[in-house]
Amino acid sequence: MDDPPDREEHAAGCSKELVGDDVLVYRLTGDLDMGARDALAFDAPLDALRAVVVDLADVTFFDSTALNALLRLRAAATEHQVTVHLAAPPANTARVLEITDTAPLFPRHPSLASALKSLVAD
Repeated sequence: MDDPPDREEHAAGCSKELVGDDVLVYRLTGDLDMGARDALAFDAPLDALRAVVVDLADVTFFDSTALNALLRLRAAATEHQVTVHLAAPPANTARVLEITDTAPLFPRHPSLASALKSLVAD
């Protein structure tokens, strides 16, 4: 019988990077559940931005905690007329967005590179 996966392997993480002068990228990793609240703070100022991209390529689990964090980020961004884009959402994350009818709230891109390319082209 296989040993259960080590929770440390899927620890939640978040890094952020400013691309150009006005696109903020959050890269999320691991299990985004109740234990990931600190990683899902999304605390960067939004007032000087044109767009935020949330890269989900390395997310291994996505629950209502993560969804609520994305919705709070979107609400704050909307106040500054900033669009929140999602890059590379895994199938399980995309499914959560679909069954909660929140998918249409976020432009989605197959990869971070394609998201950035579309925003740089604007």
